[in-house]
Amino acid sequence: MATPAGNDAGSPETASSTDAYTSFRTEFDAGRYTEAVPHAERVLELTAAQATTPTAEEVQVALMNLGMVQNLSDDYVGAESTYLQVIQLIESSGRPQQDRLARAYAGLASAYHDGKRHDLAVKSFDQAIALRRRHEGLLTAQQVPLIEKYIDSLTELGRYPEALKAQKYLLRIATRQHGASSPQLAPTLEEIGRWYASIGAYDQSRRTLRQAIEIVEAAEGPDSPLLVGPLLAVAACNRRQLLDPSAQPLASPDEQREALFHDPAAMLVPTQVSPASLASEGERSLLRAAQIVDQAAEPSPVAVLNVRTQVGDWYQVRNQPDRARSHYLQAWQAAARVTDKLNGKSYTEAIFGQPVLLHLFRPDDWNRYTKRPPAEVEVRNIVVEYTVSAQGRVESTKVVDDSGDKKRGEKTAGALESTARYRPRLENGVPVATPGVQFSQPWVLLLPPPAGPTKDATAPTPANDAASPAGDTAKKDSQAELPDDGPAASRTAPAARGSRKTRGTGGKRFQRRRQGTNVDQQCGKHLHGSRPTPRDCRTRETRRE
Repeated sequence: MATPAGNDAGSPETASSTDAYTSFRTEFDAGRYTEAVPHAERVLELTAAQATTPTAEEVQVALMNLGMVQNLSDDYVGAESTYLQVIQLIESSGRPQQDRLARAYAGLASAYHDGKRHDLAVKSFDQAIALRRRHEGLLTAQQVPLIEKYIDSLTELGRYPEALKAQKYLLRIATRQHGASSPQLAPTLEEIGRWYASIGAYDQSRRTLRQAIEIVEAAEGPDSPLLVGPLLAVAACNRRQLLDPSAQPLASPDEQREALFHDPAAMLVPTQVSPASLASEGERSLLRAAQIVDQAAEPSPVAVLNVRTQVGDWYQVRNQPDRARSHYLQAWQAAARVTDKLNGKSYTEAIFGQPVLLHLFRPDDWNRYTKRPPAEVEVRNIVVEYTVSAQGRVESTKVVDDSGDKKRGEKTAGALESTARYRPRLENGVPVATPGVQFSQPWVLLLPPPAGPTKDATAPTPANDAASPAGDTAKKDSQAELPDDGPAASRTAPAARGSRKTRGTGGKRFQRRRQGTNVDQQCGKHLHGSRPTPRDCRTRETRRE
């Protein structure tokens, strides 16, 4: 539909539902989701007033559009309310449209997922996926994005076997679509391999990634561009294992994790591996990926940027900043050739305009009491300011806020100085020092026990003055229903989609460092993947201007 030429139709008080819908689409198509919300609400108001019944199809469509734009504008509570309303209308309409009902449940699940309410998300995903399969078929590609978010929520909850089952279902869909020996299976196998690595199942990750590499090599040869993704994933897996304290000693296989994720169809490979072997394999995989990208007839600047940045990050974390420098320069030069914007900034500014934390071992005992009931603990944050040198090291630390305990401040500053590794800021491709960087490290602390009754029965009982835990400081013709994913894909630039971020609460041995000490923010598939910390214990890092 054509958008209005002027701004008169931009007011939410537009009298016509058609004009209101036009204004909504104008804001929506421009990616201004927050501004689109009042127009979507106005469309719903006018549509409901004109509808013959409360459950009319056009009312359902208006609600679906409102719920979607609320979710895109991060109003997850509003989206939840809207989707629950439209689900109730669809189910009570007498002849519910199963396709729309499936999309409504999918929208509700996405709102829960994006709002980090994963327990509720899983229930809604189960309903949405069941409805999709009933309506579209068992192995359709349309359900893949839904299953990917479903896997993410299951992983966040530590329900790894169920997540693995869903991963294998994605592989069945891809196999049916492309064939068992097709190189087009490589991206799906790569995602499964990265998922294995994200939960610490490193041996299983490498087996899956090697399977992807073998399939591509057999079909297209050793220089196929389809090899780049699995090769980068192998390096990311090895790097993550090298930096994971729970994976030590590396020469000893984890029998419990191996039993949980054992695949009888997988080729058995030795599980004993040394750090030197992991480092060598990771470096070879990165350099091979870079060579494949460089030898293309017309190398994509985004591909060069992605690969060279990851090679530079590898050397940076391995304490070899001189070797990282040439790769960062090539990445910066490639970024300068990209004309698109990333989050409103040029690629050089978005990726190299600030130091990027690659790795940090957190101070000992920062999360000692995370398993205590919430009413017994509080979270206090230590803020440290420092300079990130051109070599990516932390220098000149100063504790800005010790939250009342000097020793905690000293421990936090010491951990930053000794273990933090950064990708340095680049100016014209050259690493430079960056002063005024701040890092906020949470500490989970016990609250004082509540005061008990006095020995004198006649005396009044003291009030319980224990502080509460600290909060986190972290449609018809003219009104067509928009696609569920809308323009969401356009919100992320090609090289900036992060790999799934996972956090588990699973079994004792194979629990995914949920309260661990390792911050490794660049082990994902693309440039901006990050490893999360507990919801109430997020770190914040800023640069003081």
